[in-house]
Amino acid sequence: MKLTSKWILWFVLVALWTSVFGGILCFNLFRSVFDKKLQNEMVAMIRFRAPQLVQALAVQPKGEATFNEADTMKGLSRNDERIKSLIYLNYDGSIRWHENGKFLRMSYEEYNNEVGFETSVVVKAQREKRPQAFLFEDNDGTYYDMAIPLIAKNDVVAGIVKVVVSRQEAVRFIHSSMVRYACISLLMMLIIGGVLLWFLRHRVVGPLVLLKDSVDAVSLNNLELSFPPRHDEVGDVGVAVEGLLDRIREDIKRLNNAEIMSLEKEQHWWKTILAVTVPKGSRAIVVDENNNILYTNFELKVPGKQQVHLLDLFDGKQQAIIQVIGEALENPEKVLRSTVAYKDVKFMVKVVQLPDDAGKNRIVLVLDPEK
Repeated sequence: MKLTSKWILWFVLVALWTSVFGGILCFNLFRSVFDKKLQNEMVAMIRFRAPQLVQALAVQPKGEATFNEADTMKGLSRNDERIKSLIYLNYDGSIRWHENGKFLRMSYEEYNNEVGFETSVVVKAQREKRPQAFLFEDNDGTYYDMAIPLIAKNDVVAGIVKVVVSRQEAVRFIHSSMVRYACISLLMMLIIGGVLLWFLRHRVVGPLVLLKDSVDAVSLNNLELSFPPRHDEVGDVGVAVEGLLDRIREDIKRLNNAEIMSLEKEQHWWKTILAVTVPKGSRAIVVDENNNILYTNFELKVPGKQQVHLLDLFDGKQQAIIQVIGEALENPEKVLRSTVAYKDVKFMVKVVQLPDDAGKNRIVLVLDPEK
């Protein structure tokens, strides 16, 4: 898989994981914020009217609500669509106001047995003397069952307002906030991913491709790396490759020098051997396995060539010499004879392939002029 494809895959996976994890955190945060806002609004609405309610409770602690109290309760229920039901209780739990008049003056236990309270929020609010809220569900949706105590002097609970509030508005706010979060997350993914992808292609992948092309252009005939200098990690790789090529050039130079020195030593060795073994007036030629001439005991110059081939001396039409050399290659250490013409002079030729010496095949040709 290409580096760009791997990066895109990893970026998408990390971005999706981050978005999902962030979405869970944001959902819980939104739910906490909007639910708390809903509860605080209900508490503030009751506490705004609490002084007049506490005053009425102080005058008449039990029994039914006064006209003003009833009008306040009806106004709360009628003016706020979030309120599903509203019950106004005295300090002893008896019902002071209810939408259905038949429940007035009914005790907490009687109402709970006949109709039933959604939760035990009233008991907890009475005990802890502060607003309480319990979440519950029914067929119509989710609601908060809230109880707001009305505190009189000396921290006494004079009465309790129990209100059931719908979470529909909070759910709608949470849903719209999550939609905005998803849109913003997608937009940020596209922007950040696009910028990073551009950076990757132009600052990483592009230079790497250029470096690859430069390395592909390197050969033994051209050990130069045509790569512009860069002050980053890709540039460091280019410098390392250039250093490698420098070492290769030095190694080749040393090998060439060693080969030249070895050839000079071999030529000196042949000069000594052939001076002793080849009769005066005879011509000796030493060639390698490719028929390149390594040494002669006579002056040999071919214009325009530094490396002289055996065919540069003998015409390709002289099949006899070519044939005898081929036989010598197939029969090492066997002396073969033939005739050849060189500069209009006929020679008797003796050809022998010497024993293989460390992978170096040498063929010696001794040319004796015909008498």
